[in-house]
Amino acid sequence: MQKRIIIMEGPSGVGKDSYMQELIKQFPNKFQKITSYTSREIRPGEIDGVTYNFVDKKTFEDKLKTGDIFEFTDRHGTYRGMGKSLIDDIIENGKIAVKDLDLVGINALKKVYPNQVLTIFCNADRDVVKSRLLKRGGSMEDIEKRLVDYDKKILEQDKFDYVVIDNKCVETAVEKLLAIFKKENIL
Repeated sequence: MQKRIIIMEGPSGVGKDSYMQELIKQFPNKFQKITSYTSREIRPGEIDGVTYNFVDKKTFEDKLKTGDIFEFTDRHGTYRGMGKSLIDDIIENGKIAVKDLDLVGINALKKVYPNQVLTIFCNADRDVVKSRLLKRGGSMEDIEKRLVDYDKKILEQDKFDYVVIDNKCVETAVEKLLAIFKKENIL
C-alpha cells in the first residue's frame, strides 16, 4: 500500500517545519499539512484552519468521544489533537498528508492508519542546531532546554523509517526528502 501520511520528527531547530513548507510550496497539489485541533483561544496573527482548527473545549471533547480525535495532549488546560476526518479529507483529495509529530503521536497514528505512515527523523549537527536556535532568538535558558531535548531526541532516530541529516540548507534537505519519496513511489 502506498504511504499517504508523512511524519517528520526531530529536535527543535533542525528545520522540519521549513522542509514541510517547502514541499507544500513546490508541490501544492501533492502535499498538505495536517492541521491539528486545539481548544485554546486564537492568538493575533493565527488563522483558523491553518495554524490550528480552533474549537471550544466541548467540541473537542465531543470529537474525542466519537473517535474523530484519536491522539491528543492536554497542555495547561487546553487540548491539542489530530482529527481522523481531517486526515481522511486530505487523502480522499489525492494528497499526501504531512505533519511533525513525536513518537507517541506516531504510534497512535499508525494504529488508525496501518501501513500508510512513513516516518522521517530530521537532524543536523548539534552546533548547527544551536546556531539556528540562537538566530531565532529566545532566552538562553530556553535554548539550553531545547539542546537537552536535542540530546534525548537523537537517541530515538533508529525508530524511524528514514533519517535525513542536513547541516546546509532547506533546499539540500528537501532534495534528500524527494529522493526518499521517489524510492517509496510517493512522487
